[in-house]
Amino acid sequence: MGTLNPYQPPVSRLSEALSAELGGDCWRDGKDLVVRPGCTLPGRCIKCNEPAELPLRHARFYWHHPALYLVVFAGLLLYLVIALFVRRRTPVTLGLCARHLRRRRANLAVASVGATLGLGVIAMGVQRDVLPVTFAGIALMLASLMFGIVGSRLLVVTRIGENYTRFRGAGADFLATLPAFYRTR
Repeated sequence: MGTLNPYQPPVSRLSEALSAELGGDCWRDGKDLVVRPGCTLPGRCIKCNEPAELPLRHARFYWHHPALYLVVFAGLLLYLVIALFVRRRTPVTLGLCARHLRRRRANLAVASVGATLGLGVIAMGVQRDVLPVTFAGIALMLASLMFGIVGSRLLVVTRIGENYTRFRGAGADFLATLPAFYRTR
């Protein structure tokens, strides 16, 4: 939850929506989408630029420096604990059209069914003490989870900085409607 600034002038929902529609808090930088923390993207699909289904989705994105992946060699649990504490978070409100929303839901459903079947195969392999069946269940479950993660992701965070967050994965048509990003130093 952010802190309230008592000196900030009041902002109406209409002016927030108008600012988002004009690209006030979001820009393009090549293939990257650059946003301010807490940004509301324009009410268009981030993948194809068609009108977005309402209500827009509130999503939280997390990121940590890629060098932290080296800690995995010291232990997966150690990596998970450290990553949990050092990750950065940014909320973004975004939209998907009906087609991309259906595709995302279908990918999540396939991943859920596959992971559930994988757990069932693991249980069957353990119960009958058949190691190849157990490994097949583990492989099915992991493949389903990876399919769900990759197939349902909205955007990929490449960096969360102090003032801006960079994403990959927005469609070229959507990015073309945004103003170019340039930094003032």
